[in-house]
Amino acid sequence: MVESTSQKTRAAARTPGEDDVQPRLRLRFALYTGLVLLGTGLAITWLVNREVENRAARTVESQARAVAVTNLRSHLRAADFTAPVSRARRKALDGLFRRSIVVPGVVGGGLVSPDGTITYSARHERIGQKVQHPKILAAVLRGEVTRRVTSTNTWRAQKHLKVLQILVPVRATFSGKPIGVIALDQDYRAVAVGTGDAHLRLALILAVALLALFATLLPIMNRLTRQLETRNRRLRELAEERGSLLEAERAALTEAEAVHQLLSEQNERLRELDRLKDEFVSLVSHELRTPLTSIRGYIELLLEDGDDVGADQRRYLEIVDRNSERLLELVSDLLFLAEIEAGKLGIERSQVDLSKIVEECIETSSPVADAHGIELNAKVDRVPRLQGDRARLAQVLDNLVSNGLKFTPSGGRVEVRLSAQDGAAILEVEDTGLGIPVDEQERLFERFFRSSNAAENAIPGTGLGLTITKAIVERHGGRIEVDSAENTGTTVRVSLPLGARHEAEAPSLAAA
Repeated sequence: MVESTSQKTRAAARTPGEDDVQPRLRLRFALYTGLVLLGTGLAITWLVNREVENRAARTVESQARAVAVTNLRSHLRAADFTAPVSRARRKALDGLFRRSIVVPGVVGGGLVSPDGTITYSARHERIGQKVQHPKILAAVLRGEVTRRVTSTNTWRAQKHLKVLQILVPVRATFSGKPIGVIALDQDYRAVAVGTGDAHLRLALILAVALLALFATLLPIMNRLTRQLETRNRRLRELAEERGSLLEAERAALTEAEAVHQLLSEQNERLRELDRLKDEFVSLVSHELRTPLTSIRGYIELLLEDGDDVGADQRRYLEIVDRNSERLLELVSDLLFLAEIEAGKLGIERSQVDLSKIVEECIETSSPVADAHGIELNAKVDRVPRLQGDRARLAQVLDNLVSNGLKFTPSGGRVEVRLSAQDGAAILEVEDTGLGIPVDEQERLFERFFRSSNAAENAIPGTGLGLTITKAIVERHGGRIEVDSAENTGTTVRVSLPLGARHEAEAPSLAAA
C-alpha cells in the first residue's frame, strides 16, 4: 500500500514536466517537417523551372531556325560567307535582317565563314573578327543547330544583355556541305516571360500540396508523440528496476565471494585426498609386487616340469602366466608414476646409440608384427650419440612401437624413423592405424586415459604408457608431439637434444 502510494506520488510529480514536453515535441516535429517539405518543394520547383526553360528555349530555337531557313537563306549569297561583305552589301544585309526576322526579341545577328571569320554582323565593328569559340563553330559546320546562353552588346546599344544565341548551318544545296553559319541573338527575357506563368502555377500547386501533406502528417506526429511519451515513461520505470537489480547484484556478489572461499577450501581438501590416493596406490603397488613375483616364479617352475603337467593344465598355467605378467607390468607402471610424482625418477646417464636401440626394438617387435600381418620397418640416418638413460629411452621406443602395432589393423604398416635436425635427434613412429579423434588428442598424456577407438575396438591397455613416455622424454630435456587423423593413422615425434647435458627435474604427474 505504501509502495503504491509512493508510485502515485512520483507519477503526479512528473505530470507537469511531461505536459511541458508535449507541446515542445509537437512544435519541433512541425518545424522539422516544414523544413523538409520546403526543401523538397524548392528542389521540385528548380527542376520544373529547368524543364520549362529548356522547352521555351527549344521553342525559340525552332522559330529562329525556321526564320534562318525560310527567310534569310533564300536572300543570302555564297559570297557572303567567303570574306567580309562590302559596305553596300552590308547595308542590304542590315535591311534584310531587320525586315525578315519576325521572331520577337531578336537583338543581333550575323554571318560566319567556315574558317571562323565574321563576314557580317549587326554590330558592324565585329565584321572581320574571329569567333571566340571555334569548337562550337566546328560542331555547327558538321550540320548541328546549336544554342547557348551568353551575354553581348546589341545593335541598339544595350550593354551586356543576356541572350540566347542560335547558330544555324547554311548549305548551298539541300544535302550539300555547310558553306557558313547564321547567328541570331535573342533577348533571354523572351524565354523568361514564357516561364513566368508556369512558375506561378507551380508555386500554387506546391503550396496546396505542402498544406495537404502537413495535414496528413499531423495525426502521425501526434501518435508518435504519444508513443515517445509512453516509451520515456517505460524507460524511467526500467531505470528504477535497474537500480533495484544493482542492489541485488551487489548482494549476490558478496554471496559469490563467500562461495568462492568455500570452494577454495574444498579444492585444497581435494588436493590432499589426491595426494593420499597416490600414496595409497604406491603402497598397494609395493605390496603387490612381491606376491606377484612369487606367483610368476612358481608358475615358471610348473611349466618347466613338463612330465607331470597335462595339456589342459599347461594351457591353464600359461593363461595365469600371461595375466600375472600383465598385472606385474601394471604394478611396475604405477610404481614408476609414483616415482615421477614424488620427483624421484632416476636417470643413469651414459653415451647412448639411438640407432642401436631402434635396431633392437625392431628385432623384438617383429614377431608380434608378423603374427598380426603388419609391415614393420625402420629408416635410420647417422645420428651422433647422446647423453641419456639407455634403458629408459628403449622403454620410450618400445611403448610407441607397441601402441602402433596395437592400433594398426592387419595389412597396415608401422615405420620407425631416426634422423638429426637442428642439433636434436628426431625419433618418429608412424602407423596407418585407427587414428585418434581431434577432440581427444589433448588428453593423450593424461593418466589412465584411453581413446574412444580403443574402447570400441576392445584394444587392451591401461592408459599409462604415453604418460610414462612423456615423463621420460621431458626428463631428458626433450619434447613429444602427436599428429593424428581419424581412420588414417598417427605419427608420434620425439625430439631429444644432442648438445649439452640437460639436467631437467622430473616433471610432476599433473604437468605430464
